[in-house]
Amino acid sequence: MLVIAIGGNTSSRTALKLRDYLTEYFSREPSMLIIPTATGDPANFSEIQSFWAKIFKNVYILPLHKKVNSFLSEGELYNKLHNYDFVFFSGGDQKRIIQLIKGHSIHRFLLEKNSSSLFAVGGTSAGAAALGDLCILSGSPARFESIKITSGLGLLKGYVVDQHFKERKRFGRLIYVVLKRKINGVGIDEDTAAIFRSDGDLLKILGSGFAWFFEYDRDGRLGLCYKKELEGEV
Repeated sequence: MLVIAIGGNTSSRTALKLRDYLTEYFSREPSMLIIPTATGDPANFSEIQSFWAKIFKNVYILPLHKKVNSFLSEGELYNKLHNYDFVFFSGGDQKRIIQLIKGHSIHRFLLEKNSSSLFAVGGTSAGAAALGDLCILSGSPARFESIKITSGLGLLKGYVVDQHFKERKRFGRLIYVVLKRKINGVGIDEDTAAIFRSDGDLLKILGSGFAWFFEYDRDGRLGLCYKKELEGEV
């Protein structure tokens, strides 16, 4: 399974590159199922769908949201998930994803797909933050005591993901979490997508920004590297 973390504010240019990458991966253009749980207002659903419908031919919004009843049984949800190649969490507040999706049948389905080669899951902004083993819920980069952490969806193994990284100066925040929780971290700039296998193996970076990797080793040391767009396979 591919896991795709996008730092936020995706341009059409980067979205098209992502589509082209996934089309090569699937040997056809994949279908996309969007889960807009993180947004604060269901009125945003149409805007989210409209953007991605310009990129992918087959896009569907699954209206799982605290303010919306999707009226789908567990069996119907599974059928929806089985019919789409790429499940995507849109942006907003990652707390909404953790509260509503974690432990839900959709979460269990996605964890089961870990062993499937031809499947992709991803997210942008809050959707990216929820993908890792840990999830940063909130917190100021200047006040480490304010940082709140919880377990994530566990779809990207061995990582905690931070987003809007360079733009919101979240270096200190992510370093704090990496050292405190002894886990690897990746910070992703806006308009940038980092593509991994679910085991944490990096495959490609697309977009206009950087992905910043913070590696925690057993001696308690911290390593940093950053990567811009990788045209070839890693």
